[in-house]
Amino acid sequence: MSNNKSKEFAKAGMVVSLMVTTGTTFFLNNKKVKCLHIASGVALLGFSFWHHSLYKKEPGRLKRETKRQITG
Repeated sequence: MSNNKSKEFAKAGMVVSLMVTTGTTFFLNNKKVKCLHIASGVALLGFSFWHHSLYKKEPGRLKRETKRQITG
């Protein structure tokens, strides 16, 4: 699977799991819905980590950005 397709799947997974987490918030009195709410929250964390890991890491990027902000 290409990197762009993986990014699209990760973003779609984040959107769906966030929608389920948000939608189940109003019905937490039901035990099954509460379990679904927790599972979708865990899935959101997983998709977020997957999405983050798909991007290239540039050494020294943080130092350059901080230096730009200071010098303005």
